Amino acid sequence: MAYTGQIAEIIVGTDGLTGTKNQAIIKPTQLLLANNITFDSGTMRKEGGKTAFNSSSIGASVSILGGYDWIPIAGIQRSILYGSDGKIYRAAASTYSAITTGLTIADDPPVFVEGGGEVAASNNKLFIFTGKNVVQVIDGDSSVTANITTPPADWASTNQPVFGLVHEGTLWGGGNASDPHRMYYSKITDHEDFSDNNSLSIFPGEGEKLIGALSYKGLLICWKKPKGVYVIDTTDPASANWKIARISDAVGAASSQSMVLVDNDIVFMDPAGVFHALSAVLEFGNISQKSISDIADLSPLIREMINLGSTNKTYAVYYPAKREVHFSTPGLGSTSNTVRIVLDLSTLNKPKFRISDRDTAIALWLKKDSDDIPRLTMGSTNGIVYEMDTENRSDNGSGYIGEFQTPHMDLGHLDPSLAAKLKNFDFLELLVEPSGNWNLSVDVIIDGDTTQTIQFDMGTSGATLGSFILAGTDASDVVHEGDKLSESLILNKKKRILGSGSRISFKGANSGDGEDFSVAKFLLHFRIAGETAGT
Repeated sequence: MAYTGQIAEIIVGTDGLTGTKNQAIIKPTQLLLANNITFDSGTMRKEGGKTAFNSSSIGASVSILGGYDWIPIAGIQRSILYGSDGKIYRAAASTYSAITTGLTIADDPPVFVEGGGEVAASNNKLFIFTGKNVVQVIDGDSSVTANITTPPADWASTNQPVFGLVHEGTLWGGGNASDPHRMYYSKITDHEDFSDNNSLSIFPGEGEKLIGALSYKGLLICWKKPKGVYVIDTTDPASANWKIARISDAVGAASSQSMVLVDNDIVFMDPAGVFHALSAVLEFGNISQKSISDIADLSPLIREMINLGSTNKTYAVYYPAKREVHFSTPGLGSTSNTVRIVLDLSTLNKPKFRISDRDTAIALWLKKDSDDIPRLTMGSTNGIVYEMDTENRSDNGSGYIGEFQTPHMDLGHLDPSLAAKLKNFDFLELLVEPSGNWNLSVDVIIDGDTTQTIQFDMGTSGATLGSFILAGTDASDVVHEGDKLSESLILNKKKRILGSGSRISFKGANSGDGEDFSVAKFLLHFRIAGETAGT
């Protein structure tokens, strides 16, 4: 007998995580929980794993406060670290050696800036800004660092710049305690030479200090803490004609590493944990600022999740291979970066958020892999560098949970009349991409109560046409295999569910070492109470 009820199609996760408390406005395509998962494959699956890069720790109690993938010369790759023990480390392969010691640790994350190469005979240089120490310079492939040769007079003792960048061919820096609202820039012919005393005062009566800057379409965008965003228009060849304007006096940046270039835009986090996009809406100079957090009403959730008193440690990095922006920041009750908030930009005009609490990512950066693809990398609290987003779905040899939850749906999105009706729920069918011989556990939550937990096998492939019933202990496990048009085979897996109610939600998870899942959509088979079901 054919099934005589209705089938609700639920496309899971395409709008990412929401933080709203109003269940009535949540869309079926949003998620109440999106922890250690990813959307980059076009399905909802577990986030990639991580693997240790260095087999020997630089120090079991040393936190890696910053890292950089330094390529001083074509074909030569070095890994540079800044540790909480006041040392700078360098690795030619995967073994690190200290090249600088005795540095003072500041509250702000270090900033690494590629410069040099001003003329044909000049080496590329890596500048390291730490806020309390003289700017350190690695000249080409040198195995030592040196103090910057001719800093501004204001950069003395512990009054050192918090951040730096190269803009329009010169090295810039700012945020030093001696004059925290001033931007300094070097000679164009020598990034270590600030002897001309060139500088700009940026609205000195506003905010506490400059905290970061980025070069953007010929403009220099500067952030203050806790509030203030400014633009310096340096497009005129004559510095006397440069213009400074305020973009916003309502928001600022959380840290020296909380802003990042993303394709044709800039994304940053402010001290209140709100995420913003900074967009040029007209040709050069006319800038608007908007909150991305408002898209998913994420702010209520963020306030419950992160330590707003420690956002000065925030790291942001754009991971172009997946078109994701990762923000690592201290979780609630912690002063270490125990939470990663990920903004997925893989779908045009449809940004979506997810969360990862698996790692304590003190620092984030990109490191080129053997295929020349910059891959997400993190510095830990135990002196180990980890390569992230690995395919093995293993946390360096251990399991980790990947979990999601759909909204509490009354199915009114199918027909408004269903919202007020009692429903009998009969089957749950998952469309999945097979990933291995393990289960995805799915809790069935009816009117707020978990009524049962169903196990869906994430394995099985081979047949290319038709359908068949898998032999096993559970005859309700039905697998339909459609035409195999590509290497990605999508399977339909159907399980009997029991219960009735007004609203239903599904919470899926697995946590074993190497376990994965890849879910495209749910099909919920249901009847209005009083109707008769088929099979």
